[in-house]
Amino acid sequence: MAKPDIFQGSVAVAESARDKASYSGFLAGLFEADIRWDLLTSVDLPAVGQSAREFLERFRTAIIELDPERIDSDGELPEHIIKTLAELGAFGIKIPKRFGGQELSQQEYQQGATLCGSVDASLTVLLSAAQSIGVPEPLRLFGTEEQKAKYLPRLARGEISGFALTERQVGCDISKVETYAVRVRDNGKTVAYRLSGEKFFITNSAKCDGTFLASMLVVIARIVDHPDERKDPNASKRYGAFIVEPRWPGCSVTRLHFEGVRGIYNGSPKFDNVHVPVENRLGSEEDGLRIALATLTVGRLTLPAACLGGVKQCLSVMRWWGQRRVQWNKPIGEHTLIGEKLCRAAAYTFALEAVMALCGAWANKKADLRLESAAAKIIGSEWYWEVVNDLFQVRGGRGFMTVESQRKSDELAIPAMRMLRDARINLVWEGTSEILRVWMAREALSPYIEQGLAFLEGSPSKRLEAPLYFARMALRSCLPSLVPGHAGRLFGRDYARWVRLIESTARGLTRATLAVTIRHRQSLNHKQLLLQNLVNDSLWLFPMAATLWYAAQPEMQAKPGVAELCHYLCHDIAEKLLPPSSTRKRIRGHRKDTRVYTLAKNIMQGEYAWLEEGIVPLIEPRHPRA
Repeated sequence: MAKPDIFQGSVAVAESARDKASYSGFLAGLFEADIRWDLLTSVDLPAVGQSAREFLERFRTAIIELDPERIDSDGELPEHIIKTLAELGAFGIKIPKRFGGQELSQQEYQQGATLCGSVDASLTVLLSAAQSIGVPEPLRLFGTEEQKAKYLPRLARGEISGFALTERQVGCDISKVETYAVRVRDNGKTVAYRLSGEKFFITNSAKCDGTFLASMLVVIARIVDHPDERKDPNASKRYGAFIVEPRWPGCSVTRLHFEGVRGIYNGSPKFDNVHVPVENRLGSEEDGLRIALATLTVGRLTLPAACLGGVKQCLSVMRWWGQRRVQWNKPIGEHTLIGEKLCRAAAYTFALEAVMALCGAWANKKADLRLESAAAKIIGSEWYWEVVNDLFQVRGGRGFMTVESQRKSDELAIPAMRMLRDARINLVWEGTSEILRVWMAREALSPYIEQGLAFLEGSPSKRLEAPLYFARMALRSCLPSLVPGHAGRLFGRDYARWVRLIESTARGLTRATLAVTIRHRQSLNHKQLLLQNLVNDSLWLFPMAATLWYAAQPEMQAKPGVAELCHYLCHDIAEKLLPPSSTRKRIRGHRKDTRVYTLAKNIMQGEYAWLEEGIVPLIEPRHPRA
C-alpha cells in the first residue's frame, strides 16, 4: 500500500516553490542552539555614502511640504510632488547607475523609507511598492540583460510599477492563483501568452476607475495550454511571472479605497486575453512562485524601515507632550504609568533601528535574510502599532480630536487618530503577522521536518542519520558555552549577562522544538498556536541580539545614555521571556518603577534626542511655537 504524501494539494505546490537552500541566517540557528554570533561580529554599522546623503537631503526637501491631512481627505497625492520625486530619481533608488538609477545600498534605501514613513504613509507605499516589490526588484533578481536594458531606464526616469500577485480568493496561499496564461505556439515553440484573470489589492495599479497609475506590472499567473486545463486536478501546475504593460489591449482596472492610508493607489486590474510576448516572462515557466517569494523577502524590509520612521515620530511627540503636560503638580512623563510608554517608545526605536541596520549590513553582504526580513516585518509593524496606540492614550482626549478642531482650539495639531488608522494595516499587508509566524515556524523547523521525513521514508542510511541529528540537538541544547569569558568578549563585559541569557533561552527553545517535533510529527503543521509560541521567543531574541551589536558599535558608544537604554530593553525582554511565576515574586523583585522614572526623565530632558534623527518631526522645527 502506497504511503500518503505528507504535503498535499496547495500545500504541496507551495512546498515545491520553497527555496530549498539551508538557512544560514541568525534566526534559524536559534532553533538548533547554534547562536551564530559571527554573523554579528563580522559586520560593522553600514556607512552612508556622500551621494546617498545628498540624495536623501534633496528627498527630504521635496517631501517636507506635503500635507498628510490633505492627502487623507482628498485620497490623492499631489501630482507636482510625484513629478518632483520622479525628477529626483526617487523611483529608481536601488536601480544601478548604468541604467540611470541612484544605486543606493539596502541600508541607504531603508533610511529613505524611514524618512518617508515619518511624513505620510500613502507616499511611503507608493515609493515602496514601486521599487521594493514592483518591477525593479524581480527584474534585478531574475531578469535578463535585455529585459533590464528595456525596462530599468524607464523605471529610473520615474515610471511607476507594481506587483500583481493577490486575487479575491488568494492572499498568502499563492499556489491558488487563478489568473492564467495560455501558451501561444509557432512551429511547436512558445512565442507568447494570452493572459486572463483578475487581481485584487494591487498597490500602484489604479489612478482611478478605468485608468492605470502603473505603466508596468509583474503579474503572477498559472501557465496552461488551454483554459479548461485549470479544472483538471491531474494537470501539472506551473506558474510564471510576466512583465505586463497595462496600455496593452485587454487591460482594465478599478480603484479600491480604504479607511486608512487613503492616498494609496490600490486597485483590481483585469486582464482579458492580453497578448504578452515570451520575452516578457521573467525566468522559466516554473519560476513564478519562487520569484514572488524571493521578491517579498527583500521587499518586506521596507515596511519595518518605514515603521521606524513612525515610531520615531511618536517618540518625538510623546517626549514633548510628556514634559509639557502637567498633572498633579508634575509632568505626566514623570508618572511611571505614562513614563513606561515613553520608555517603551525609546526602547523600540533603538531596537528597531538596530534590527534595520543589521539587516542592511547583511543585505550588503548578500547574506541569508529570509527569516530575518519576515521577523523585521512582524516586530516593526507590531511595535509601531503598540507605540502609536500609546501616543493616542498619552494625548488623552486630544488624541481623538480632528486636526482641524485642534487648530481651531489653538492646540498644536497632532494627527494621532490618522496615524492610528494608517498604522493598523501594517499588521496585514505583505504577509499578516499570523501567516508570517506560521511560515517562519515551517522554515525554521525545516531541518527537523526533513530529518523526520528521512526517518519515515528515506533510505537506510538516511534513517540512521536522523536519530543522530536529534541526539545532536538534544546534546547541544543542554551544553552551555565551554569557552571562559566568551560572553564578555562579544560585546563587552557590561552586556555579558544578556549574551548568556540569549544563549540559555536558545537552548531552551531548541529543547522545546525537539520535544514538539518528536511528539506531534506529521501533525505539527496543524499546531499553529504551539508554533506561534516557539516563534515568539525568537522574535524577542533577534532584536535583543541586534541591540547588543548596535550598542557596541563605536559610532553608537559615543551617544549619551546608550548603555542605559540597552539594559532597559534587555530587562524588558527578559521579563517577557522569563516572567515571574507568581504575583509575590513580581512584587518581591520589583525595580521597574525606579528604572522607568529615571529613564523617562532623561528622555524628556533630551538625552535621547538622537533617537529622533532621520525624520521630519511634527514638533520642531516645523512648529517653532511648540
